[in-house]
Amino acid sequence: MDTSPVIRMWITNKFDRTITSEMHGAMVDFLSAAVEQGCVGSTFAEDSERIIVFTRWMDEMTLEAFRSSKAYKERETDIIHSFVAAGFEIPEDILFNATASILFSNQSNPAEQS
Repeated sequence: MDTSPVIRMWITNKFDRTITSEMHGAMVDFLSAAVEQGCVGSTFAEDSERIIVFTRWMDEMTLEAFRSSKAYKERETDIIHSFVAAGFEIPEDILFNATASILFSNQSNPAEQS
C-alpha cells in the first residue's frame, strides 16, 4: 500500500433533490469521525447537479484503517439512510467514488514536502 498522501472522493448526482438537515448532520458526523481517525482535511460541497465529498489522508493505510472501523460502518449506514430518506437512489445516483494518490498540492503541510 502506498505511503503517499491520498484523497477519497465521493460524488453523487442530485437530480434536483436538496440536501436535508439529516443528510447534512450525517455527513458532518462522518467527517468529524474521520478527523478523529487521522483525516487531515475534508470538504462537503454541492453545486446545482452534484454533492461532492472528499477527505484527505497522510497515507492510504490510515484511510483504510478508518474504512474498516466500526465508526466508519455506523456512520456510512447513517449517511445512506439519510440520502435514501431524501429520495436518493443509492448506489445508482453515485457518479464517482474513488481513492487517488496526491501528486501535487499547493496546501502547506511540512510532512508532505520532499
